[in-house]
Amino acid sequence: MKNYFKIILVCFLAVSFYNCDGEDGADGLTGEKGIDGTNGNDGVNGENGAGFDELVKYGSIKLTLTGTRPDNVAFTDISEFKFTPVEAEDLDHTNSVFKTNSSTSFKLLRFLSAPDDVFQEATTGINFVVNNPGEDTQSIDFSLLITNYAIISNDNKYFVMNNYFNGNGSGVTNFNITNYNFNEETNELTFSFSFNVDGLNNSTGNDLTASGEVDVKVLERIQVTR
Repeated sequence: MKNYFKIILVCFLAVSFYNCDGEDGADGLTGEKGIDGTNGNDGVNGENGAGFDELVKYGSIKLTLTGTRPDNVAFTDISEFKFTPVEAEDLDHTNSVFKTNSSTSFKLLRFLSAPDDVFQEATTGINFVVNNPGEDTQSIDFSLLITNYAIISNDNKYFVMNNYFNGNGSGVTNFNITNYNFNEETNELTFSFSFNVDGLNNSTGNDLTASGEVDVKVLERIQVTR
């Protein structure tokens, strides 16, 4: 009988504890915010992309064009064409010097950006011939080719230059070559040029002023004799 009452008492106490809700305790203290860590050191610069050093090591043609766009808005465009094709079949036409007893001829061509076969074909090319170099009768023949070059303005409009200019050609005036120097030991060629073109002879349809600086290292092909 005593055991029977003990069992009932235990069950009663268990049910009582289960049904009782305890009071919530006080919130704990909030900890202080930790101090921010110091910034890490900058990483080391990566290496240049493969191939670009090879394409730019032969120097560049800087070109400035000033005039009026086809929609009669004034513009000035400054660019640097610095990428040289280096395939063997191209070098004769893009980065060469050829010497004779009476002349020194240079053929230059530079891309605006890293060239490929489809999308990056904006170029400027120069044929530059020094006749009777170093003599009192020295003279210079010069021509400039601009191909597929888009001049983009801040108003998000553009037009395309596709032009060939001859220093002694039609529509060209005030043609001038300055600071010409060719180092025959290092094959470094430097000079500046400037000229004006009337509107009928350039892509803008308006008078144009062109100027530029050439700072290149040209290659001389070894002539095979048998």
